[in-house]
Amino acid sequence: MKLYRIAICEDEAVFRKTQEKICRRILEKQNIEYSISVFESGAALWRDYTDAVRYDLVLLDILMDENGVELARKIRTCDTEAAIIFITSNPDFALQGYDVNALHYLLKPLDADRLERLIASDYQRRFQNNYLVFKSGTQTHSVPIKDIICIETVSRRAAITLPDMVIEYPGTLSELLSNNPQFIRCHKAFAVNIDNIRNLTKTDAVAVNGKLIPVSRTYLKDVQKALVKRMRDG
Repeated sequence: MKLYRIAICEDEAVFRKTQEKICRRILEKQNIEYSISVFESGAALWRDYTDAVRYDLVLLDILMDENGVELARKIRTCDTEAAIIFITSNPDFALQGYDVNALHYLLKPLDADRLERLIASDYQRRFQNNYLVFKSGTQTHSVPIKDIICIETVSRRAAITLPDMVIEYPGTLSELLSNNPQFIRCHKAFAVNIDNIRNLTKTDAVAVNGKLIPVSRTYLKDVQKALVKRMRDG
């Protein structure tokens, strides 16, 4: 399971605890699998980086024992991918974040709604274009898009076929297709991941794992065009 890793670096205990509490509430509301590491100083966070630990999102207080902007510059020497959000009590410091490619800055006390929008956007950019993330019962699934063979309707719900297993999706095929343009409908009850199709007949798509997926006349031309485009694009 791919975790969304967050680091919170704040030297004041009351703000540190509040930020962690808000982050946990947001991530659980968004059904995001996560880990949070909390640091009381910039030096402690930097030790993680020198040990090759990396984070997806860093909430960084500007006014600490080590200036937050200077720490961000050090982080950027070894990690250009982390999203950095500066937390400050003084908006005058916000402009300092531009030269380290900061995602945003937020004023204390933290605006939970704004932070939720930032987290949701960053998470989607990182993972949801490559992963299908959903909750089924009490379990959260994070399925790599590239591994999905096809999706089919089963008893008014959708079933996701992977090379070695089938996972039930708590929604409809139409819902999945509307949010995931990577898949193309090939039948009223089926959609395929065109990247995992190795052959096509007038009635079936042959998947890389040998599965035969029905293709109706209504959708045959659409699948043919998608397959030709995939081959042309390499």
